[in-house]
Amino acid sequence: MVIGGLRSLFGSRDARDPDGPPDPVAVAACALLLEIGHADGFLGPDETERVLRHAREDLGIRDSEVREVLRAAETQRRESVDLYHFTRLITGSFTREQRLRLIEAIWGVVYCDGELAAVESQLARRVAELLGFQHPDVQAAKERVQALKSGGPGT
Repeated sequence: MVIGGLRSLFGSRDARDPDGPPDPVAVAACALLLEIGHADGFLGPDETERVLRHAREDLGIRDSEVREVLRAAETQRRESVDLYHFTRLITGSFTREQRLRLIEAIWGVVYCDGELAAVESQLARRVAELLGFQHPDVQAAKERVQALKSGGPGT
């Protein structure tokens, strides 16, 4: 998987207080993934499962915490008037490579239901822009995810 290395990039969450609030950066990343899932007006089961998988496998959120993080992300997503505060938090916390891998995760959510709605594509590109990327990087990430989806190189 293209984004399989996110867990090691983001580091272990074992040092975090398990009784404390969810990691705000993880919540912000999940909020962006959920926003992409909701972009076409319907968050389907495939999209939900993909977001859960990214949260667990790529962001390193423990199974026991993943639902709590997604609840917090969904609440913040619904209450948000824009994406800027999510992307600002991520940009201040993630390296360029981590942000690029998040863009790949976003495209993974976009393509997981087998359909590409124009609103999803526009939103994915807007989030990438807010995370500091220009068209060539965004297009390359999109093509890597498409290649994996179609069984291309690297699968």
